[in-house]
Amino acid sequence: MDAKSPLPSEQAASRLTPHSVEWYVWGFWHVVYLSTLAFMLVSILWPARTALGWHEVTLTLLVLAQTALYLKILLFNKHWPLSARQLALYFGGSLALWFVEWRLEPGFFWVVMSYFGQMYGLLPPRVAIPGTVFIFFLYYAETQNWDLARASVGPAIGFFIEWLGSAVVFLFLYYSIRIGEERGQLIVQLQAAQKELEAARQRDAELAALRERERLARDLHDSLGHALVALSVQLEAVQRLYKVDPERASAQVDELKALTRASMDDLRRSLAGLRTPGLGERCLSDALQTLSADTSQRAHLAMTCHVAEGANQLTPALAETLWRVAQEAVANVERHAAARRVELRLELETHTALLSIQDDGRGLPLHAEQQPGHYGLRGMRERVEGLGGALTFASNGQGGTHIEARLPIL
Repeated sequence: MDAKSPLPSEQAASRLTPHSVEWYVWGFWHVVYLSTLAFMLVSILWPARTALGWHEVTLTLLVLAQTALYLKILLFNKHWPLSARQLALYFGGSLALWFVEWRLEPGFFWVVMSYFGQMYGLLPPRVAIPGTVFIFFLYYAETQNWDLARASVGPAIGFFIEWLGSAVVFLFLYYSIRIGEERGQLIVQLQAAQKELEAARQRDAELAALRERERLARDLHDSLGHALVALSVQLEAVQRLYKVDPERASAQVDELKALTRASMDDLRRSLAGLRTPGLGERCLSDALQTLSADTSQRAHLAMTCHVAEGANQLTPALAETLWRVAQEAVANVERHAAARRVELRLELETHTALLSIQDDGRGLPLHAEQQPGHYGLRGMRERVEGLGGALTFASNGQGGTHIEARLPIL
């Protein structure tokens, strides 16, 4: 199975949205309620199908009114959740119609169980519980012929047990529905957050590539561009000098050769920077450890590397910048420092990533960053400052070099 493909359970969970939960639950109650009404009406009309009286006609009209009220307010209502006025209209009207039906036909009492489910589904428990208690009280009072003063305790206890059992069942369904809806909402939020995270990673990668192109453009403009301008000007001067002072013209040709070689070196360095592989799919800690091991073996350096936990969770742009700075700093140590020991450390402080490269070599000359040819030092600074960080070089010219890059963790 592909490592990036979701598991079957994840695929199933991704389809469980609040909308689907709502239709699973309400679809069940739609079927129960409308089927109950239809069954009760058919069971009354079928025996009297040959001679329908006012009793059957009245029950038919009441059931049609109940159905119309249900369809209007619950089934075809596009505005959810329902307002308190709509809920009062629905339950008040439906229960009034049911009460008349029940008085005309005692078998209609069991329709009220559907209203129990609707109450616990649409109303908070603090409203649904008193509502169901009131309905059971009406039924109990009817069975006692509304003479509660002479009612016995036994039937009351029986009715209480019936109410308690139904309340437990419907409360369980109520909280199950709410948990399902909350889970569906959380899944939708997680999917949205994942999409935002992927988009942010893509923006970081594009931003890193854009900054790399900007750095390369600056390097080519500052080095090769200026060199070409100087070559053009000096070639015109040489062309004029050959006629009046061949020796001086020959000396300037030698200078042009040196300038051309230097420009070629700068161009090779820029191209080498492009060819140097970035992090790609590698994690930052592994890349730094590999860089240290390879450099130590190749240059015969005693090189140590310490990478803090959590470095692999840095954003792609931040990780790429830290990698490029470490790569350039270690390359400078290998080529120019004549060092014996090098220490590379990446620490994660509060909202800050701190990269430190310390060697015991000959150190940097004064104002090394401003001297011609030190494009790598300027490139490191541009990378770090481009992400809002700070880069420092510490060296006295004798006791080695300490490069520190401090970058904010957003």
